Amino acid sequence: MAYIGVSPSNGVRRKHTYTATANQTSFSGAGAEGATLSYNDSNFVDVYQNGVKLSEADYTSTSGTAIVLAQGASVSDIVEVVVYDVFSVADTVSKSAGGTFDGNVTAAGTLAVTGNTTVGGTLGVVGAATVEGNINLPTANTFLLGAGHNVIQVDSTKTYLYGGTGGVQVRTADNASGIVDITNAGAVTVANGLTLTDGNLVVANGHGIDFSATANSGGSMSSELLDDFEEGSFTPVITFGGASSGITYASSRQHGYYTKIGNLVEYSIHLQMGNKGSSTGNLQVTGLPFTAASNDHYIPSAVFIQAMASMSGGFPTFRVHPNNTILDCYQLSSNTYSAITNGNCTNTSGFLISGKYFV
Repeated sequence: MAYIGVSPSNGVRRKHTYTATANQTSFSGAGAEGATLSYNDSNFVDVYQNGVKLSEADYTSTSGTAIVLAQGASVSDIVEVVVYDVFSVADTVSKSAGGTFDGNVTAAGTLAVTGNTTVGGTLGVVGAATVEGNINLPTANTFLLGAGHNVIQVDSTKTYLYGGTGGVQVRTADNASGIVDITNAGAVTVANGLTLTDGNLVVANGHGIDFSATANSGGSMSSELLDDFEEGSFTPVITFGGASSGITYASSRQHGYYTKIGNLVEYSIHLQMGNKGSSTGNLQVTGLPFTAASNDHYIPSAVFIQAMASMSGGFPTFRVHPNNTILDCYQLSSNTYSAITNGNCTNTSGFLISGKYFV
């Protein structure tokens, strides 16, 4: 049973008995009962001499540890000092009305919370804590788990969050394999697929999707990293001998589109001149969206032409110029490729070109 004040071994009333010597006035220390005299308030002290209660004018009680008589006692007088404990209600928080703890709170057993818990700073748990509601942590604060207690049971489905020097792991059950592993280095492994319900998967520059886990073909594989995808438009330009003096285009007849996957670019071009201009020399189309590779990966293009003048050879074709953003135009004649020039074109010559090249 709990008590307010001194426990029952001392009681709330303490008596100190002294046997006086000749003319003794001050009485302190341990009395016959063995308890040392002390008091907090002189209003809660009674003094008796030979059984007669003295008035406050007959003694002084200000030191808290001694009673001083105004007139010295006779030899063998019995002086009794009775002290009543001074106490106040303990500094507590009401069970029914609640309140605020200004200091730290330590629970040696299980702390059970049936409502929400709002933490203004860092919440550290070194034992077991059962929370039926929510734990709300402000920004830049932390939920800390003590050593040996690095498991959070989220709900009855037993989804766990594991922490430690090895990183964080999310599991679906006790001792199950992790479905999401986050290492200290920041690598994330997802066991059973990743679904984005909104937003994009953003890959840092120089990185991509690694297919190295797949079986290799019978050829000589150089890379299994899909590190680029891009689609867009560009503006192709016709030149003769590298110049474009006086060349104009029919309305909406100068545009190009491309798709880049890894190091392969696929393009389509629509060009029709309104005037072929005065520049002379070989026909070229410039302005490809990416510079071609240095090695000669020749991929023939598909071409449709209209309104051409005299042609000395067969059907024209375009070829990507290595280390450049240029298409060179050729025609095949007697098993020999020859260039198409300004003279082979009219003012309304046009081209539909589609092809691929490596970068």
